[in-house]
This record gives sequence, structure tokens and C-alpha cells, in this order.
Amino acid sequence: MRIFTRALSLLLLLMAPPLSAWGDRGHRVVSSLALRSLPEGPRAWFAGREAEVCDHASDPDHWKSDKKEGPRHFLDMEPYGDPERLPHTLEEARAIVGGDYYRLGVLPWIIQDRWRDLVAAFSEGDPGKVALATAVLGHYIGDAHVPLHTTLNHDGQFTHQRGVHSRWESGLVERHIVADELTVLMASPDAAIFHRPWEWLQASHALVPQLLADDREADRTTAQTTRGKQRSQAYWMIFWARQGPVVKQQLQRAGEHLGDAILNAWIAAGKPAIAAKPPI
Repeated sequence: MRIFTRALSLLLLLMAPPLSAWGDRGHRVVSSLALRSLPEGPRAWFAGREAEVCDHASDPDHWKSDKKEGPRHFLDMEPYGDPERLPHTLEEARAIVGGDYYRLGVLPWIIQDRWRDLVAAFSEGDPGKVALATAVLGHYIGDAHVPLHTTLNHDGQFTHQRGVHSRWESGLVERHIVADELTVLMASPDAAIFHRPWEWLQASHALVPQLLADDREADRTTAQTTRGKQRSQAYWMIFWARQGPVVKQQLQRAGEHLGDAILNAWIAAGKPAIAAKPPI
């Protein structure tokens, strides 16, 4: 049975196209919401660097020439069985699916690694390093809130819905999302922040069936042409009406959870105060 499961997983992965993420606007929104969610102590570290964090929020999407980078942006849950019983260590992942575990995605462990980087940056006392570490951490946390980053069927390739990935996370965001219209959910201390990525991914995965169903329903308005499908205005109106609240919810949650991660990294580093700039 294990041999069959591993062979199937490998076949699906080879057939799947590369993943992207929220797109530049979405990742900027997540970073902006997170910085606005912070209390005064950690927020002081970002004074005058807010644009810097947002400008680098999509950097990891440009690192995918490194063959190891792609799996850092997702976790395919189906090969592990019950989403409530996901492995929490790489050793557990290897024990369940064997050597293919990395190809199935390592997003939660990358979030943990990048969170450690942020703790170290706060400890070093370098605001530039804090800003960059925050931008990179925020990218991966943002990815954890995209439902299609949790499933083998991440582009609808197995349900005849190719392109749904970009239609949901970029098409709807580019057409409709205005950062100032989203709710800032304030960051809070969380002693278990290091273990939260699995909860975020499970919550995202639960949204997959309805997302695909709503795309199919909206797509009934789209005529097939000799050049393939060009989604109609009616498609986008229906898809937004059905999935718009979910897109907003996931962006807001990603911003909240990035804010939580920043705050708790600052706490883990000993709540350092940023050094005052010397007088000119």
C-alpha cells in the first residue's frame, strides 16, 4: 500500500505546474495588516521601514530557480490521510510517506525556521535584518492561508479547473481587494505560536471543496472558444460574490497571524528596545 501511495504522489507531483502565491498585492496586504496590528514595543522596530517590508514580501517567489524552494511554499495533505493527524516533524513525515516527503511540501517547517530567523534578528538588534526577516516570514505565512497550497489538486488539474489557483489568489485580489478596507486584527501574545502553522494549514484545507465548487458554478457562464476559455465578466462577478468573503477572511487572518508571529518573536528575543538614533 505504501509503495502505491508513494508512486501516486510522485505521479501527481510530476504532473502539477509550479505554485505561485497571493501575488505581489496580496503579500503586500498581509505585511501591511501585520505591521498595523503590532503594539508599540515591536512596532517601533519598523518605523520608516514599512515600505521595505512590503517591497520584499514577494521575494521568496523569485527564488524558485532553486529546486528546493518550490516545496517550501505548500503542504499537500492528502498523502498523509487525516488532515487532523499531519506529521509535526520531518521525521514523522518521512516515516509516513518515505523519501518523497519533501516533494509533498515543507511549508510549516519553513515557517518555523523563518520565525527563528526573526527572533535572531531582534536579538542582534539590527532593524534592517528585522525588516527583511519579517518580509520573508510573512511570505510563507501568507502562503499557509491560501487553500490551494494545501492540496495535490492545487491548480484544479484533476477536476478540469486549470487556472483556478491564479484566479482565486491573484485574479480576485487584483480586481477587488483594497488594503484599507480590510480589518486589522490585533496581534496577541501566544506561547504556542511555534506550533500554529499546522492549525493555519488545516483551516485553509477545509476551504478547498467550496472554493472548487464555486469556481465550477461561476465557470458555467464562460463559453468555450477555439482558443480556450476566457473568463467572462459574469464569471468574475459570481466568483467574487461567492469567494470574496473567503479571500478577505484569509488575507485578514494571514495578517493577524504574521502580527502574532512578529510580536512573539520580539517577546522570545527578550522584548528588546530599538536603539535610539545618534544625534546628527
